[in-house]
Amino acid sequence: MNKTLLLASLPLLAALPVAAQTNPDVALYGRVDLGVARTIGSEVVQVRQGSGSRVGLRGSEDLGGGLKAIFNIEHRFTADNGQAGSLFWGGRSVVGLQGGFGTLVLGRDYTPARNVANKVDPWGGDTVAGHEGNLLGGFAPTRKANSFTYSSPSVGGFSAQAQFELDEVEGNGNEATYGLAVNYKSGPLALGYGYDKAQDELDDAEWHIASARYAFGVAELSAAVGFGEDFAGESHRSYFVGVAAGVGSGEIRAGYSQLENRDTGSDLSSRTSVGYHHKLSKRTTLYTDFAHEGEPNGNAAIDDNPWAVDFGIKHNF
Repeated sequence: MNKTLLLASLPLLAALPVAAQTNPDVALYGRVDLGVARTIGSEVVQVRQGSGSRVGLRGSEDLGGGLKAIFNIEHRFTADNGQAGSLFWGGRSVVGLQGGFGTLVLGRDYTPARNVANKVDPWGGDTVAGHEGNLLGGFAPTRKANSFTYSSPSVGGFSAQAQFELDEVEGNGNEATYGLAVNYKSGPLALGYGYDKAQDELDDAEWHIASARYAFGVAELSAAVGFGEDFAGESHRSYFVGVAAGVGSGEIRAGYSQLENRDTGSDLSSRTSVGYHHKLSKRTTLYTDFAHEGEPNGNAAIDDNPWAVDFGIKHNF
């Protein structure tokens, strides 16, 4: 990260607690997550985070008539070495309006397709065991900058989200990429569909994901299927099944995902994960996870080291 930017941002970070204390409609929040882990494709044991350590501010202002102004800025960092993320407010940086019509924000935000994938993965994409990459085809983005994101209120169990991103590149005619999601929730059943169209310097890519979750007792079963074309125009397809079950103060998690290239007929990934996350309190969790990659896909490092394991602690504030 640019040192000048970091130094210039230090007074702002120091002022965050003061801003939260002096304005009751502003909340300071964050997370510090660290553990000991070995990742797939590496034989090195590291002190690393299982989920993104972060600090942020979110708040609102009542404008009257049921309308609110809202904002959220979130900084990400790696707690093992104190290094800031490549984008200072890379977690989220949005401002907008909220009312009976729903919520409309501008800025850097999560994509609708990612939000569908995140809910169906028992790990929410975190730790060495997360499946979010396969659920998004290995290429669909999790966030988009320069975007407009609309989230509807829930009506009869249905809700929707739409997002448009401007590329802001001279000569491209202000072409926009976009995404959408439709969700349904009724009792123990939750269904979701997400779509994303992304763009790089050369071509477009698109991804569809459909998900289902069903809760019974202390357990929830989840499943998803995804398909689309990557930036090279090759067709990908993914499958996922998972379960999360409460046991006392903890939760046992298990999942399996497969990602394949339909054009070449080859498997790109075949991942199995299990884990146990134990709550010491509402804000502090101990966790351990294991993951195995059954498809090296020509990667010698993964072929030599196809498994991962972690033991960590996560504290939210």
